[in-house]
Amino acid sequence: MANQSYHNTGRLSRFIVRQDRIRIPVWIISLSVLTFMVAMAFTDLYPTGLERQTIAETMKNPAMTAMVGKGYGLDDYTNGAMMAHQMLLLTAMAVGIMSILLVTRHTRADEEDGRIEMIRSLPAGRSANLYAAISVSFGTNALIALITGFGLYALGIESMDLEGSLMYGAALGATGIFFSAITALFAQLTESARGTIGYSITVLLLSYLIRAVGDVSNETLSWFSPLGWVLGSEVYVNNYWWPIILTMGAAIILVALSLYLNAIRDLEAGFIPAKPGRKYASSFLKSPLGLALRLQRTGLIAWAAGMFILGASYGSVLGDLESFFQKMK
Repeated sequence: MANQSYHNTGRLSRFIVRQDRIRIPVWIISLSVLTFMVAMAFTDLYPTGLERQTIAETMKNPAMTAMVGKGYGLDDYTNGAMMAHQMLLLTAMAVGIMSILLVTRHTRADEEDGRIEMIRSLPAGRSANLYAAISVSFGTNALIALITGFGLYALGIESMDLEGSLMYGAALGATGIFFSAITALFAQLTESARGTIGYSITVLLLSYLIRAVGDVSNETLSWFSPLGWVLGSEVYVNNYWWPIILTMGAAIILVALSLYLNAIRDLEAGFIPAKPGRKYASSFLKSPLGLALRLQRTGLIAWAAGMFILGASYGSVLGDLESFFQKMK
């Protein structure tokens, strides 16, 4: 019976890959090329140890710590330590968003459009589509991990050894796999693709905020965030593998729970009931502008808050630069 639930998973996986034959390569190439370009740019921007130590002092600012994560190896700010400190978290966020969109597209969005009902009318298992979507997402993140890891090592940059480079890639892949699992879970709990994306992005943002507060004030708090786990691997400095294993283990548990919930729920149903809307719309909502603002209000608020935090962070850093350079003199 268990085997029948996953019947034709392989065919569905190939079908998903064919559907996203452009999207997946674009994501992989974009993230990988961006990572390589930044790594090479850092060697040109800060070619000497003195220049790297200068920027390391700037990065000790609490605002920068909240934004890019706690710095490891700041006393010996090598190219590898600088790359992991300034880029790993931001790239991991992008990988998390990619995974959320990919899994949502082939689970709850397909269910809303009636594709899952059509697939289930064919000789396919009840959980085959969900398992296929998870498998493709996991495979995509594994490719990102391998390409990024071996690519960074192939650049031949000093201090970027093979183990550290592979761990950098593994941290990105583990983050994507974790948020793929989170999205698969919310695809069972919610009743719409919008809800799945909303809840999953909320978990991603909360993970970022919890880690930010923990990195600045209480290191223990950072370990309540999956983003804090991957940063705790201390890439290119100490190269701890156990946080990556912890992230992967949590993802496997979430996947198992998602598959169980998928097996017991009705098609197009969710375990979190949708809130009923108002009986009558306001005059503002009836206008095109009002409707557009209502649909996009979450995104607008999120972007506004993000830009405010970013501006405050850079303002704090630039405010400290003058006093820092005075000390250097």
